Amino acid sequence: MLDLIHNAQYKEQIISEYKGNPFIEALPEIISSEEVVSKLANFPPYNKEERQLDNQYRAHLVGRLYDVFQPLAIHLDLESRISRVIRQGYVARNVLDKSFVSNNYRSTAGSFTLLGVSGMGKTTVVNRILSMYPQVIVHSKYKDSPLSRYQVVYLRLECSYDGSIKGLCLSFFSKVDEILGTDYYSRFGSGKLSVDNMLVAMSNIAKNISLGLLVIDEIQNLSKSKSGGADRMLNFFVTLVNTIGLPVLLIGTPEAMGVLQGKFRQARRGSGQGDLVFERLDNDINFKLLVNAIWGYQWTKRPTDLTDELIDTLYDQSQGIIDITVKLYALAQIKAISSGVEIITPELIKQVADESLRLVKPMLNALRTGNVMEVARYPDIYTGNIDISYELPNRNRFIIPTTSRPSVVENNEKQIKVKTKKIPPSAENDIRVMMQNKGEGLTAYDILKNHGLIKGFEVI
Repeated sequence: MLDLIHNAQYKEQIISEYKGNPFIEALPEIISSEEVVSKLANFPPYNKEERQLDNQYRAHLVGRLYDVFQPLAIHLDLESRISRVIRQGYVARNVLDKSFVSNNYRSTAGSFTLLGVSGMGKTTVVNRILSMYPQVIVHSKYKDSPLSRYQVVYLRLECSYDGSIKGLCLSFFSKVDEILGTDYYSRFGSGKLSVDNMLVAMSNIAKNISLGLLVIDEIQNLSKSKSGGADRMLNFFVTLVNTIGLPVLLIGTPEAMGVLQGKFRQARRGSGQGDLVFERLDNDINFKLLVNAIWGYQWTKRPTDLTDELIDTLYDQSQGIIDITVKLYALAQIKAISSGVEIITPELIKQVADESLRLVKPMLNALRTGNVMEVARYPDIYTGNIDISYELPNRNRFIIPTTSRPSVVENNEKQIKVKTKKIPPSAENDIRVMMQNKGEGLTAYDILKNHGLIKGFEVI
């Protein structure tokens, strides 16, 4: 992982489009999948002797499990997309190119969207990938020519809780001030500047600092923005891509799908590198790779070998959600230590899931059943496109008669029409008959009460 600020060191490029561009040549080299795995992986230290420590210490050591990061295939795909989108965004923004200096260039920027089930580690892996780049590169000389320029390779912001545009602008000014020591927040954020003017300022600043990638996390919050706010913000992102050539990466849960698919223009721009969806893991080689990576970190006094039954149990109780899997394994260890069992069994994992994962149990049960309508009740874990508010049209339905059978019931291929006969009162339990035969001085209330059809006030 690189330092925050880095003096430019230019590297020879293999790809012709990248040659002669200081912004691209100053970036770290494009690396192979093996090197990506090596840089992304994180395995904290572990000593078998720690298993002999007292319970209270071992319970703390279990926390190291949350620092384990095992790269999976989806993470390599994401790293490759981020690497491409940053470099391609800089292709047209070559500070040595006259067309860029004269502001007469065509954007080569793309953008893409990362959606994923909550708990799949979207933010974690994006942060780890971005940390492979220096956030700020200082240019002072390029090939014996003076070049004074700051290059901010990436900036990551979170969409405000209410999806407001002003909140995003203020967050942008504050973040740039934090890394460059500027005063944009006080100049543009604390006065009476309108939101439109803030957006213009944000666009100009992004261009001046040669921003390589703008990452907006928690994009599902746009669904909570006021009327028209979501469209306005998404339009602004499209403008950044089109006009100043700034790539944008949007990250969110599946809850953001409705907002992002609102318009073709926005959906198309959000798929410049192909949209990427982090589904929960299947019980295949990827899940086994994850479990194998964390299983070695055991602080119980009796070591437990990993078996297929344990893997299947972990998968069933976590439904392939990475965060739940790691938590479940950690909690099972703490339970084994505190109870004195000192061994991890499938029964113990199930017991811990029942006792300690009650809040997420309805969601996990929905995933376990595979019932689409049940899963769709939880928008942050459902990655399908079904609209649960959609109602079937009335075609080919029949009207259920609530009186005596109608003489004619037609389906509604053309028009619904129900014809009924007028039936004269005859039966003794017919209310009309009761009213016709009511005694003198009795009200309708008395008659209905005498026949047991309503209850008197005295029994209420």
